[in-house]
Amino acid sequence: MKQSEPKNGLWDLTGSVLSNAAHRGNIRLVGMGLLSTVMDLVGCEVLLAAGATVETAQIASFIVGAMLIFALNLGGFFLQSAQSAKTTPSTLYGTWSMLSLLALLLRSSAQLLLISKWHWQPQTAILIAALSGDVIFFIGFFLFVFSYSERSNAAVADWPLVTISIVTYILILKVIFMAYVNLIPEEAYYWNYAQHLDFGYLDHPPMVAWLIWLSTSLIDKSEFSVRLPAYLCWFIAMSFMVRLTLNLFDRSAAYRTALLLAVLPIYFGLGFFMTPDAPLFAAWAASLYFLERALLAQDRRAWWGLGVCLGLGMLSKYPIALLGAGIAIFLIIDRNSRGWLLRREPYIAAITAVILFSPVLFWNVRNDWMSFAFQGTGRWSGSHHFALHVLFAWTLLLLTPTGLLGVVRVFWRDRTDGTALRRRTESEKRQYLWAVTFTIAPLSIFVVYSFLNTPKLNWTAPVWLAAIPLLAADMAPGSVNGKGAWAKLSQWLWMPTIIALVFILSGSFYYIALGLPGAGPMSPERLFGEWRELADKVAKIRTTVEATSGSKPIVVGMDKNFISSELSFYNSIDDDAPFNTGAGHLFGQRGLMWAFWFPKSAAVGKDLLMIDFDRKRLMASSLTQYFASLSDVSSESLENNGRVVGYFYWRVGHSYRY
Repeated sequence: MKQSEPKNGLWDLTGSVLSNAAHRGNIRLVGMGLLSTVMDLVGCEVLLAAGATVETAQIASFIVGAMLIFALNLGGFFLQSAQSAKTTPSTLYGTWSMLSLLALLLRSSAQLLLISKWHWQPQTAILIAALSGDVIFFIGFFLFVFSYSERSNAAVADWPLVTISIVTYILILKVIFMAYVNLIPEEAYYWNYAQHLDFGYLDHPPMVAWLIWLSTSLIDKSEFSVRLPAYLCWFIAMSFMVRLTLNLFDRSAAYRTALLLAVLPIYFGLGFFMTPDAPLFAAWAASLYFLERALLAQDRRAWWGLGVCLGLGMLSKYPIALLGAGIAIFLIIDRNSRGWLLRREPYIAAITAVILFSPVLFWNVRNDWMSFAFQGTGRWSGSHHFALHVLFAWTLLLLTPTGLLGVVRVFWRDRTDGTALRRRTESEKRQYLWAVTFTIAPLSIFVVYSFLNTPKLNWTAPVWLAAIPLLAADMAPGSVNGKGAWAKLSQWLWMPTIIALVFILSGSFYYIALGLPGAGPMSPERLFGEWRELADKVAKIRTTVEATSGSKPIVVGMDKNFISSELSFYNSIDDDAPFNTGAGHLFGQRGLMWAFWFPKSAAVGKDLLMIDFDRKRLMASSLTQYFASLSDVSSESLENNGRVVGYFYWRVGHSYRY
């Protein structure tokens, strides 16, 4: 349902706030901010000269600068501003503290990138990082603290302000960590897809490989270029979801849709990690937009866009086919849409999708339909066990408890409030029916699956997109017809949840990269780790083994595919690493596409350098049947900034056989 637009735009509000800083005699605040920044930079340089670490120096100097502001009587400003805004000083103190912490996280991340990745001198890097962090802090200060009493209609104007501020902050943070954080094993595995370009693969369609190949070919081989397509896919998905929300509701709800896509954990991840879910996310969002245009707006041209998006989605990941069930159900139960069953546009859309998907069909025909078998019967076969509780737990994690509460409320509100149902227009009832259908229809497949098998965390991520506009419209008090304690609780919880998510997401990446102060980063056997350090040490071991034996051993990761994929990507001495690396399939385990890229026959008679984080796996007696002889198991440490963060083990097998 359309809502009235706010009279004060975001940019008008921002300009008014910043200009009034001088007009009201508060130029003193700007002066204190500049003095604080100078003291921050000077303090950092002094600590660095005294031998402090960069991490310690920049945190300590930031705290000194922040305390200086209070020493110059900013605390008195908070009291005066609180009285003017008719709020408590603790509210403004809390906002100021949160802004300070977010600025500290941003500058810490920036200096980490400049020093560790780009190899800048610490003094120069921390100058740039500190200035960027302070700029972010003071912009936030003027918008969220100083302007508190300036807003004439805060309940409406806050959402655009909060959305643009938080989304911008998160996007900057993503760019920094995209370039710094090591690829997770799945990303490294899909990079290997791109080194073996094809029309299909055992476990996924080819879109992820094509996008990685395009990005790395245009830029370079780096973490940033591998992840850039995911970042761009998030923008595509966001643009279609915002347009969809504008069609259904209003601009304020559209802002909140963008905010939800930025902070809800699963959508944050889909815009960072390059997996098949990233292009699927974009294609699913675009398909929903064209479905709304075709089914609710009765625009026949939208079917062409739908056909293209479904085809691209099928090239990304197979679950988008579940939208077909939603389309069929909606055409049957919505009397205004049944006419499409007798028109050619829906069938042209289906034919268009199949034509775009045909390369995958061609690949499967050539390979005994193995991809369809892997994702179809392979998923449903084997031992069965009840896992509906796992699906529920994943949903809580994907949407947060607040998000799940909101979805349940907006879907069931009319069931419990007959008056609200009668007040709805025919158009509003169809919007509601559309959102429910395209959420519940695909979700029901995963519910059935969870009665027999354990679903994965990311599987239902796109399913909830159809509910996001309803959820966004329901977030702000007064924006929907819902009443009662349930509605008030759901709406009140959103702002604390969003703030908590911003801190959790930014703090998690800080921990992944740096660890807790003095504790170091995560160990390499986890998703994020010292994979580059591992690859460098394995390369040295390989050189030593070659010098001793006279032949270059094949590097083999002993797990399913994680170690092999990471070693292949981070190998800095062999350009043919993606074509000359083995995995656990050489010893009877599953190796996914590694079994195709490096078959057992290619290793016969050669020496293998086996790498693992599990010593017991290298000590297994079953390995003796594969080799003429085996060396002892050796271990190596992995370090980050001089601190030991983990160990790996290696062993050489001579003259492989199977």
